[in-house]
Amino acid sequence: MKRQLLLSVAALAGLGSASFGAQAADFSNARIEVIVKASTSQYWATVFDGARAAAKALGVEIDTLGAPSETDVAQEVSITENAIAKHPTAIVIAATNAVALAEPIEKATAAGIPVIMIDSSAQTDKYVTFLATNNVTGGQKAADEIAGCVKARTGKAAGSVAYLTALAGAQSLNDRDKGFVDELKKYPDMKIVDHRVGNNDASKSLSDSEDILTKNPNIVGIFADNELEGDGAGTALNEKGKASKVCLVSFDTSSQELSFLNKGVIDGLIVQDPYMMGYAGVWYALEAAHGVVLPKYVDSGVHVVTKANIDSPAMAGLLDPSKYKLAPFLGM
Repeated sequence: MKRQLLLSVAALAGLGSASFGAQAADFSNARIEVIVKASTSQYWATVFDGARAAAKALGVEIDTLGAPSETDVAQEVSITENAIAKHPTAIVIAATNAVALAEPIEKATAAGIPVIMIDSSAQTDKYVTFLATNNVTGGQKAADEIAGCVKARTGKAAGSVAYLTALAGAQSLNDRDKGFVDELKKYPDMKIVDHRVGNNDASKSLSDSEDILTKNPNIVGIFADNELEGDGAGTALNEKGKASKVCLVSFDTSSQELSFLNKGVIDGLIVQDPYMMGYAGVWYALEAAHGVVLPKYVDSGVHVVTKANIDSPAMAGLLDPSKYKLAPFLGM
């Protein structure tokens, strides 16, 4: 992705001048709609941080929009329809539901509005670029991390495992779960015994996790596929004193998840790059509006954070957006 972003910088510079060092182009009349799954989530707040940083760097106006909850698919559809009616320069969107958002995205494209998808896709090819984590890979890393944790504690990667899905119908979550389930098959002595859908509600994740622990007293691992599921599962393990016996791996980096990681309640976090999704999403949106040809898919990267590497400089910006540092890509 860094190489593609470098090319993007050169492309945008060329829009306003004949040489890279000449006076920058004026994009002050551009307006980009940035639509995420939930305006109240810490994860999506980080996406907005990146989008605002790009808007400032480029001199464009953006609107940051989203439903209060990821379960409110109808409201995201309505927000997108309203954005199309304003005919902005471009739209950056994370689709809560792959089916429901396909038609609005196609409508925007048909109206001549470039659409950049971030984080989660929709069931359409009528968009410019999809910038996201490889969620299948993320799920695979979660399975490997749980297997490694169990083996370190017991001497063998064996036992009962459960996984928690935040929301039905979100393609990013479907991919994470598929990666996890498929990768776990590489460990024949590890068996999935339970699966719950939490409706993106930490309190439901807590009750689901408590029920799983009650029904499966010898369970050795739980995978939570987003931050609210991780918050709930971590709280259940902490309150029941099960953290030393159950390996918990979750996606994302909420403040509670990071606290649980430092305490040893969570054993690993699968970390995305939401800041760059917002930053590059706005950048690509402006380029697309000016006719720059962009890659159809850009992998924004996925990392595993544990207690051993949480203080690594390489993880700083991923865990705390205020520490995120953009630097030139040198091709090294």
